[in-house]
Amino acid sequence: MKEEGKISWKARLEYPLAFVWLIAMSLGGFFLPSSLNTIPLFKIKVIEVVGTQTVSPELISSACYQTAKGNWLFLSSDRLLAEINNLTKNSVEQVKIKRDLGLDGAKIYVEVQERIPIASVVHDTNILLIDHKGEFFYNPAIESPLPVVYTFSFDYIKKHFPNLKAFIDFVKEIDPKIKEIYVTDRSTIVYISSNKIVLPPISKLDLSMFDRIRKVYNKLEMKSTNVLMISESMAIIKEGE
Repeated sequence: MKEEGKISWKARLEYPLAFVWLIAMSLGGFFLPSSLNTIPLFKIKVIEVVGTQTVSPELISSACYQTAKGNWLFLSSDRLLAEINNLTKNSVEQVKIKRDLGLDGAKIYVEVQERIPIASVVHDTNILLIDHKGEFFYNPAIESPLPVVYTFSFDYIKKHFPNLKAFIDFVKEIDPKIKEIYVTDRSTIVYISSNKIVLPPISKLDLSMFDRIRKVYNKLEMKSTNVLMISESMAIIKEGE
């Protein structure tokens, strides 16, 4: 009976001890960041930003302080990139962080790689830019002329982006000044110089289709034409005025 009593007493003691341990760990986790901030070694002393073209370096610095709370120990590339893109509407593709540590704090170097658009995408009244990876973003500071893709769905563009990018690259070979592409779920229409090309939807475009378009145009001598690519093996050519 005595042995059973001892076991029961120990078991009862384990619960309050576990409770006290959990409280201690919680308080330690809560006060640890503020405690480290009082140590000069861990403070962010200076932030130097390089690589920006249209995004403000001051905004990058602000994102650093917001992410790390002034402590370089809590600064990571992933967290910083997420905070920057939250502030810039996804305008930055990548950031790299380097730290120059000293006893009085750290100098932080942030290298920024902004997204470079390959086209503007318009859906209703909404306009977004899209980069070479198919990522949408919005950066009103970019003023370079870009092909404009009119579409019924941003999701459709995202889903079939590899085909769209290949098509844009192909059309630029024919006419570097390409201006407009119209994308629907039934067809893809592009205006090249004075010519209009009607193709199957981008979900069905491939390199073999591009080769056929190139062969057709190499044989044309008309100043203005409309080309309707009905299928991979059939095209209707109409001479314009």
